[in-house]
Amino acid sequence: MRLIVHDGSMLIKDEIKIKVRSKIKELEKETDAKIGVMNADTELALKKIKDGILLDAGKRADVECKRINAQTNVEMNRMMLDAREEIISDVVSVAMNELESRGPLKFRDELRRLLMMGVNACSADRLLILGNKGTLDVFDPACLDAVKKEAGRDVRFEKDVRKMGAGIVLWDEGNDMFLDYSFDGIFRSREDEIRTGVSRILFG
Repeated sequence: MRLIVHDGSMLIKDEIKIKVRSKIKELEKETDAKIGVMNADTELALKKIKDGILLDAGKRADVECKRINAQTNVEMNRMMLDAREEIISDVVSVAMNELESRGPLKFRDELRRLLMMGVNACSADRLLILGNKGTLDVFDPACLDAVKKEAGRDVRFEKDVRKMGAGIVLWDEGNDMFLDYSFDGIFRSREDEIRTGVSRILFG
C-alpha cells in the first residue's frame, strides 16, 4: 500500500478557488443589481426627457393653435365687417337711387323746408337758389313768393340750372358762401348717422 502525504497546499488552493468562485458570483449579483438599477434609472431619465419633449411640443402646439385661431377669428371678423359695409353701401345706394327716381315733385314739401332752413342759416339779404331743372321746376313763382315773404329777403333762382342731383344749394352772394342742401350733400354730412341707422335695421 502506497501512502501519499499532502503538505496541505492543495487544500488551501481548493479553498481559495471556492472562495474566489463565491466572490465572483457575489460580484456578478451586485453588478447585475447595479446594472438593473442603472437601467431603471436610465429608462426613468429617458422617460422624463421624452415626457418633457412631448410636453414642450404640446405646449408649443397649443400656443400655435391659439395663435392660428386668434388670427382666423380676426380675419373672419374683418371679412364679416367688410361684407356688412358692402351690404350697407348697396342699401344706401339703392335708397339714394330710389329717391332720385321719384322726382322732385314727390319731395316738394321737403325741398321747401330745406330752402327755408338754408335761408334762415344765411345772414345775407340776397340769396341764389342753385339746382337742377327738375328741382327748380318745383318752385313755381307762387311758391318762391311765399318763401320770399316768409324769409323777408330777396331769394331768387340762378339763371343757369346745374347738373346735380336732387335738392338745392344756396349761394350767399354777399359772403360768397354756399350751403349744400342737396340730397348728396345731406347724405355726406350725415353719412355716419345714416349708415349706423341702416346697420341697426339690417343687423340689429
